[in-house]
Amino acid sequence: MFCTGAAEYMSKYLPIRVSTLRGDQPIKFDAYVRVAGKYILFCRQGDSFENQRLERLKSKKLSLMYIPVEQEISYSKYMTQNMEKAYSSAVNAPLEIRAQIIQGAIQASVEDLAEDVSNQAFYKVLYENALRFKAFLAEDSALLTLLSINNHEFNIAHHEVNVAALAIAIAEETGFAEANPMQMPHLIMGALLHDLEHHHDNINLSKPPTDLPESQKTIYDRHSDRGAEKLREFAFYDPLIATIVGQHEERIDGQGPDSKKEKEQHEAAQIVAVANAFDQYLQYDKIDPKEALRRILIEKMGVLSLDVMKSLQDALKKKNII
Repeated sequence: MFCTGAAEYMSKYLPIRVSTLRGDQPIKFDAYVRVAGKYILFCRQGDSFENQRLERLKSKKLSLMYIPVEQEISYSKYMTQNMEKAYSSAVNAPLEIRAQIIQGAIQASVEDLAEDVSNQAFYKVLYENALRFKAFLAEDSALLTLLSINNHEFNIAHHEVNVAALAIAIAEETGFAEANPMQMPHLIMGALLHDLEHHHDNINLSKPPTDLPESQKTIYDRHSDRGAEKLREFAFYDPLIATIVGQHEERIDGQGPDSKKEKEQHEAAQIVAVANAFDQYLQYDKIDPKEALRRILIEKMGVLSLDVMKSLQDALKKKNII
């Protein structure tokens, strides 16, 4: 509990997500970092973060900055303008910049909802982003550009955005998207929240799960079930979202957390499972998509759905990624 003075001091500032910020343009507010309980001005209104400064913040795993309460409207306008420009292919902005804005905004929405899964307003924001995200990924080179964004030390929400993007591409190849158009938003939401429990379990995922100490492996093995349990407490989550979260670590041979064999797993969960494994190869092994595909086809044979992995291969070829 804070003393009155400290509480009043903190009430003068609002937290904002670092992932929502851009380094290439002046900001319309003062941005502060919090050090030892004090707020220190980092970037002044009218200045820009510069891409290198912003990358350094992210590399240090700084997820929050702060703005004065009275500048909340300025920050909201900054966010709205950036998002509208990013989602409009008619705007003369490089695809790399647009992808960074969209990735950052969705990552921030994932983090907000993960921190408070009971917040229906946060859910609606992420749901709306999911719909627009699918349309953005239909553009040429959008998926490749998104996957090329550096994920410093395996940020969970960043990984979840990548998995959602890959899952959309795979679902279009398997025919799931065409056969189940009303379920596609829920598939995307399931992918965006598949590692929900990792936002709370304090596992160090800067290294692959296989390298975790035994004490953390036990926690890791239950993260899918625990994440699904959290979502099932609230009626506004479609059941498919919780199903995907709960089944994305299952194996087709029945050796997963809940021992569900291939026929017992939902197709959408199998899609997310393949997307999840593929992005882990990209992020942990620091290899290109072609090599990641080669490894997943060899190392996950008998573990993940072969048909879905082949659809991943087809999607990567169609998107000119391999």
